[in-house]
Amino acid sequence: MNKISKILLFYIFIYNFSYSAELMSCVTKKQSGLHFLGNDYVQILNYLGLNKFSIKLSRSRKEIVDNQNQIFSQTEDIKRIKNVHFLELVLLKSNEYLEVFHCSWRYKMGKDKISKNNFECIEQKKKRDLFSLSYSGEFSYSSNFELSEKKNKSRTLHSIFGKCDQIKN
Repeated sequence: MNKISKILLFYIFIYNFSYSAELMSCVTKKQSGLHFLGNDYVQILNYLGLNKFSIKLSRSRKEIVDNQNQIFSQTEDIKRIKNVHFLELVLLKSNEYLEVFHCSWRYKMGKDKISKNNFECIEQKKKRDLFSLSYSGEFSYSSNFELSEKKNKSRTLHSIFGKCDQIKN
């Protein structure tokens, strides 16, 4: 990807953020297994663009709950209320690369608290990387974090852990 394409993609992504339901800034605090890729995991995180990064959620928890309350108030049919909700998470790495995840969230109206259960996400290109986000913003991201294009790619998943904070508009 050439530099102009990266810059254009970055501006399109930032422009879309202004209309998103929820935008968060994330910082990696811990890792598991990156030392198998090399001794300096901080340098690896910086190379991967995952020391600090941003995420955009297509829908917030509040928006999902409000939508379900609206459906219930119109029909009063509990069978029409969903227990599993779907959304998209876009991860913008600090090296300007994007990853798109599809997420699910289990929430049963009238039974669960809005803070219960994580957003559980799977990356859409390879359908292998996993991202989990709690109500308080704590995340875990598991991937094989490919550092090269060699054919004998590792199937081992390594994980990073950290905290995301909502960016106020």
